[in-house]
Amino acid sequence: MFKVSRKSEYALIALQHMSRQPRESLVSVAEVSAAENIPQDVLAKVLQTLKRAGILLASKGVGGGYRLARPIEDIHFLDVLRPFEDQLGVVHCQVSGHSCERTPACGLRAPMAVLNAFVMRQFEGLTMDMFVTPKNMVASQRTAANPRPLSRSRRDLAPALIAGDLAADCQLTGVGLGTEHAAGSETDAR
Repeated sequence: MFKVSRKSEYALIALQHMSRQPRESLVSVAEVSAAENIPQDVLAKVLQTLKRAGILLASKGVGGGYRLARPIEDIHFLDVLRPFEDQLGVVHCQVSGHSCERTPACGLRAPMAVLNAFVMRQFEGLTMDMFVTPKNMVASQRTAANPRPLSRSRRDLAPALIAGDLAADCQLTGVGLGTEHAAGSETDAR
């Protein structure tokens, strides 16, 4: 199961908080800590890590604090997680450099590689605006003046498209899904 660390959770919460502030305003560690109920010492380390990753800008001194380095819609979900997670994967054997004693005889390794590739590709498309903007607002922000759509979760797209992506992953890895899982099959419609 894909699970993120507590520090990743705190990073996501802090970015949500900062995205609700005026664009150039700074927020202090103490302010975010109090507002979001995050231990101040841990939050300070998390925000420093996000600064080193280029996600936040910091200003020292009286009145100093942190702010987003770029608009929230330009910050990718995985860019926030990567500084805090050693490796990301659905199962242990799909994380780079890891294997298990069952690898030579495991019948799940190839299908799990497909699943891992699919899940990671979905995560790559997520941006932080999806975590702070209500779904109906994301769709309404697409206008002639702003034709670049804000990223949307794959769950908003047609299930057949997702099944098609999974089928494409299977073709790339040489793993078969069987006809009952193909995009647009009758069993999916029931």
